[in-house]
Amino acid sequence: MKHKIFSVLLALLLLLTFSSTAFAAEGDPSFHFNLSIDGKDTKEVETGDIITVVLKLKRTDSDQPYTMYAMQNEIRYDSTFFELVDGGTLLSSGIATTDIAMVDEYREFYMNFLSMSGGTQWNADTMVGSFQLRVIGKSGVTKITTQDYLVSLQDGSGSYDCTANDVTVILSSECVVHFESNGGTAIPDITVNYGDKISYPSEPTKDGYLFDGWYTDIHLTDPWNFSTDTVQGNMTLYAKWAAIQDGEKIPVNTGDSPVSSWLFIVPAILLITLIVMFILWKKKRTHA
Repeated sequence: MKHKIFSVLLALLLLLTFSSTAFAAEGDPSFHFNLSIDGKDTKEVETGDIITVVLKLKRTDSDQPYTMYAMQNEIRYDSTFFELVDGGTLLSSGIATTDIAMVDEYREFYMNFLSMSGGTQWNADTMVGSFQLRVIGKSGVTKITTQDYLVSLQDGSGSYDCTANDVTVILSSECVVHFESNGGTAIPDITVNYGDKISYPSEPTKDGYLFDGWYTDIHLTDPWNFSTDTVQGNMTLYAKWAAIQDGEKIPVNTGDSPVSSWLFIVPAILLITLIVMFILWKKKRTHA
């Protein structure tokens, strides 16, 4: 979690604002974060295989070199399907990285670059880095996705237009759907073919609460639609509950992270630390 907070702070430092709104002026460069597995966007594997995940940054408006000031990308993978291979990481010059545990079963392999010398020349097609994952899953399909990616403007006031792609890893066509009842009665896992819909399972029960639906994320913000949604890989659905007070339902967000109450305090402290470190570095360069 500390690594996750630091990555968020780095993005804040680049943007010089707590707003997440980014912009790009007409004529500015645009970019694509190209993710691949062994040169492909879809890979069939077997348990025990080792795959190489490659991230490239491609300029999409031109094939000319440009000045890079800062960038970041978080590559998310399922830790029940993969494990990171020690010593399997290759990074371009100046790229920093860390592997971050999330509040659910996922991890994020974080890559970032921050020029401390007023910008660095990058080619229009640049290899950012690669890392290896070992397949530990037994069946199903999973996606490796890109999250929170950006290429910063020179003054840090925003970011350029960027796109990104995900990649798919296929172990078998049968995907496992796990139901996390969040304290309710257990619902058995089911096996569903990739691309199929899920039959509505038995509703769990929980003393003092009413069941309030299944959600795709641990924070209970994205409901699963059993009529239209299809299975795109191994997945977990999370139960949402509502307490009863005066005859009315009161939603209970059982997916909240236990650390959410202090996330505003710690970032402020770390942001001040980063600013102090930057000032000291500038003074050191001035007296050098």
